Amino acid sequence: MENALLGWMEGNSYIPLLVRSLPLLLKGVVMTVQIVVCSAALSGICGLLFGILSCNKLRIPFLSPLIEFFTFVLRAIPFFVQLLLVYFVLPDLLGVQLEPFPASVIALGLCSSGYVAQIVRGGLNAVPQVQWEGAFALGLNKPQSLRHIILPQVARAVVPMLNNELDALLKSTSIVSSIGMLELTRMGMNIVSREMQPVAIYLTVAFFYVCMSAILNLVARAIERRFNYARC
Repeated sequence: MENALLGWMEGNSYIPLLVRSLPLLLKGVVMTVQIVVCSAALSGICGLLFGILSCNKLRIPFLSPLIEFFTFVLRAIPFFVQLLLVYFVLPDLLGVQLEPFPASVIALGLCSSGYVAQIVRGGLNAVPQVQWEGAFALGLNKPQSLRHIILPQVARAVVPMLNNELDALLKSTSIVSSIGMLELTRMGMNIVSREMQPVAIYLTVAFFYVCMSAILNLVARAIERRFNYARC
């Protein structure tokens, strides 16, 4: 009975701790969201371009093999190593100073773009040849066919896979804490080192990640439903 009472009192001490820590954790959440948005934009642009230029129908001699090799390297090197290369090696080679935020965005965006390129390339290759032929029969050239006929079909098919990649991108933001980014994980670690209460803080950090991931999945489901409605 006494042990249960002590446990209950100790559990209640978590509430003031969370009240004190919540503003800092929310700042970490905001920084995490900023990193995800910026790196996802870079990943989407580069991945879409790489995927288009490496698909079977739109291959360019010499350029497409180089893109395929580059995206292979991006997928082969672990993200943590890429982060170290961007933050430490790239500034040394270029003679510039790179802050943790742009280094995190560049490393995350490029690493993710290798996977997005594969998703886009696979989606484009899965489009039946008759769709291209039908677009050409309407008088559209390749860029017009890609924009108006092919990419809308690819988008419907790859939304779930892109959502998985965006979810992985969100989780990878925790690694950028290793270069001093004050995102959610690093903020939690700093609070734990000060308060010496890892249970409540790390559970709260995990809860925030679950909430952000749930929002991403809800948005992806809404986009899927919209595509299905448009197809009907």
